[in-house]
Order: sequence, then C-alpha cells, then structure tokens
Amino acid sequence: MCAIFGTIGKSNLDLLKEISRRQFFRGPDEQNFFVSKDNLVSFGNNRLSVIDKQNGKQPMYSYTKRYVTVFNGCIYNFHEIKKFLEKKNVLFNTNSDTEVVANSFEFFGSKAFNYFDGMWAIAIYDQEEKKVTLSRDYVGQKPLYYSKGRDYFIFSSQFDSIFLDKSIPKKISTSSLKNYYSYSHVPAPNTLFENIHQLEPGQNIFIDAKNLDIKK
Repeated sequence: MCAIFGTIGKSNLDLLKEISRRQFFRGPDEQNFFVSKDNLVSFGNNRLSVIDKQNGKQPMYSYTKRYVTVFNGCIYNFHEIKKFLEKKNVLFNTNSDTEVVANSFEFFGSKAFNYFDGMWAIAIYDQEEKKVTLSRDYVGQKPLYYSKGRDYFIFSSQFDSIFLDKSIPKKISTSSLKNYYSYSHVPAPNTLFENIHQLEPGQNIFIDAKNLDIKK
C-alpha cells in the first residue's frame, strides 16, 4: 500500500507535506515530492517499498523526462511490457513497475492502461502539454479521490486528506448518505461529501493544468 496525492493548476508543496504526514502509515519507507518548473503541478508519494526497493523511488520520470508519474498499486505483467518496450529501444534505469507505467504512457499514450494487468491509482503529468492524467484500475481496488478548489484541483488516495485544504468545505451529500445506509457503501463517482468525487473503476480523467478543463 502506498499513497499518491497532488495539486493541478498550481503547486502547493506545503499542503502536500501535510497530506504526506496524514497518510504516513500508507507508505512509511519514503516520502518524496515533485514540483513542476512552471509551478502548475505538484505531486507527492508515500512509498511502501516492494518492487525494486533500492531504485523504485517516486515521483518517477519516463525515459525522455517528459512525463512524471506517481503510482499506487502493482502491475502484474510489467516484465512482459518492459521486454516489449526494450525491443522498441525504450530505455530503463530501474526494475520497478512504476518506470514501466511511465515509459508505457510515453510510448502508447493513454492506451497504455489497456495493456496493464493489475491494480492501480496513477497520476501522470505531461510537462509539454501541461496536462495531468488520473487513472484507476478496472475493478477499483485502489482508491483515488479528487476535488476542485477555487483555482486548482487536488487529488489523493484518501478523501479525508483533501480537507487539509481549508478552502474546501465539508458538506455532507444527503443522497450519498442514503446510499450508504442502503448499500453500506457510496457508489463512484460520488462520496459522502458533495464536493469530493472518486474516479470510477476503469476510468481515466484528463485535466488541463493551465485552464483546469477536465475530460473523462
């Protein structure tokens, strides 16, 4: 179990460090951050080291450095994907599945998720197009929540961490509360709070960091 979190539209490293402390139990081995040079995006990762404990540090870059990735989960077939990409002259510096995620997105674009067998919550920043891709696995085993504040998006592996941004109000959704009492859970994309959403299983969301346009 790891944690990923970030802001899109403007960087906020102080907030991410607070979120990291809140979710420390999810990734006690390493806590690392990325702030884009344009200050439009900031990512954080709390890592529980499993695969390539020495070199699997996140956030991780793709082989051209264009894409920056944070990842929670496991890609079961990453060895097979890596062998394919190596035959296409894609370079690797680690033995981690996170680098396979980053390089697959560099090579295939958003179609990369079609080739993954596993469970995941992923955020990828395209430093040229200034766009962030959020992705959740087909079954929804790995959680990923997001909310839109006044002038940026915030995402996190846990929805309660989003409330560390004091500008986001805690407003209970009465319809979601009814669903919870009826079904013992709140179906995606809703949560118990009106202004916090979760990615649906198998969903990709694309957010423009410049104007905050969002496509699903």
